Amino acid sequence: MAKSREYVENGAFTSAFDALVTSTITKWHVPGLSISVLESDGTIISKGYGHSRLSPNEAVKPSTLFHCASMTKAFTAAAVSLLVDDNEKHPSIQWTTPVSKILPEDFVLSDEYATQNVTVEDILSHRSSFPEHDIATYGIYAKQPDTPKSVVRKLRYLPLNGSLREKYQYSNIMYVVASHLIETVSGQSLCDFLHERFFKPLGMKDTYFGMDDLEQKRGTDELARGYKYFAEKHEKHNEFKAVPWLNQPEGSGAGELISTSPDYLKFVKMLLREEPLLSKNAHEELTKPRIWNGQERKEWMSHQLYALGLEIETYHGEQVIGHDGCIHGFTSKNLWVPRLGWGVVVHVNCEDADGVLNKICWGLIDDLLGVAQERRYDWDDILQKESEEPKCQSIEELFPDIPNPPPPHALGIVEYEGAYEHAGYGILKVELDEEAKDLVCDMTDRTWRNMMRFVHVSGEKFCVEMVDIETTELDRVRAEFRIVDGKVTDLGVVMSTEMEELIWFERVGDGARVV
Repeated sequence: MAKSREYVENGAFTSAFDALVTSTITKWHVPGLSISVLESDGTIISKGYGHSRLSPNEAVKPSTLFHCASMTKAFTAAAVSLLVDDNEKHPSIQWTTPVSKILPEDFVLSDEYATQNVTVEDILSHRSSFPEHDIATYGIYAKQPDTPKSVVRKLRYLPLNGSLREKYQYSNIMYVVASHLIETVSGQSLCDFLHERFFKPLGMKDTYFGMDDLEQKRGTDELARGYKYFAEKHEKHNEFKAVPWLNQPEGSGAGELISTSPDYLKFVKMLLREEPLLSKNAHEELTKPRIWNGQERKEWMSHQLYALGLEIETYHGEQVIGHDGCIHGFTSKNLWVPRLGWGVVVHVNCEDADGVLNKICWGLIDDLLGVAQERRYDWDDILQKESEEPKCQSIEELFPDIPNPPPPHALGIVEYEGAYEHAGYGILKVELDEEAKDLVCDMTDRTWRNMMRFVHVSGEKFCVEMVDIETTELDRVRAEFRIVDGKVTDLGVVMSTEMEELIWFERVGDGARVV
């Protein structure tokens, strides 16, 4: 006799599940949620909760569109698998083929050995030794926006971090490399390739690749508005601040997918059931673990491993596969249990809501597996502890050995103004904020748009406070100016979250000559 389940009954969500979702999104300040579940018998259950837009309120429906963020990566890896399997047209492209053999002019890294040996599977499994360098890319507001090709060509100027395959370092840019590889080899844009090879065959009529694709084919009336929650009301907005939809074509391959929960579930079903849209070998390779992601193991769960655009783990002995996604205003998650033929896709229109999605998705899996209550995670407790953790390091943590009192900077603050250039990161235009008397740098032309403010710490050492202009999220990093013969010659800033070393920018113009 089949065991009774609390959250699903007779092909529908129960009132207990409705209560779980409603109480969770209310408690943790999420405007709306869309969910689709594939049951083991093939039944699909889809439902919306809360609001897709506020003021005026619009209800979330199964047809509501959401940004998928990094859930795009599984599509990119699957697209590469089609090239790998096409031995008639592309016999030289295999998972172990060095990327530089396919893109010899464009894919050049700062280390010759890495250039010659980083393979297709390396760039898709975050083990290429290339760390996060997202702030090096220019977005649509720049005078010269980056393209996937221009992003790839600047890799030669960006430092690596460690040895090839030594450790996991999540890299959006390596998925931009994969996008450029697909476009170069196929002769199609990644958008057209995905429509032709995945969206149409799978009947994904509600899936688009980027804002331009959505606006041209459908418009944005059914796209959820993204939000960021603030615990206190702000003079310019209520607790929820609407966040502009992101349009990042230069990040193609890493993000950009827009879909509904039921539509994305069609892709999950194809992978879960190993449908023949992909070869048997492709299905095996996409889900074959390549590297441990470095996170500590949780109770009842294995270490999490990364395959190709997918994460692999076991929970109470059951293998679970999936991936998350998070960008400004949106968080998403998909998980599936291969042995049971069961999967789930969830979207919410609020960023940093990973814990909320974990509570819903793993709650469904607990219910599916019949896990005893004492062997389940207390996600509310986990979320509460996470909410109490500081969002970024303090100045004291970044600079633990500053003398007291700290020495002043050697020159007048205006002498630090100027343009500072790095071959990979471009130009930082450092100017004096006349009102605050601080140095500032406008980086709103980047993919991730922010403003830098230099807070003096000691001597030539500064703390850079980086504030995202869309979400007001704050981060702090170390910076230092170099002075030679009484003049500022260089500026060093920590630019990668994976690296503590400073990236040095050479001064190429003073304040009066900066344009």
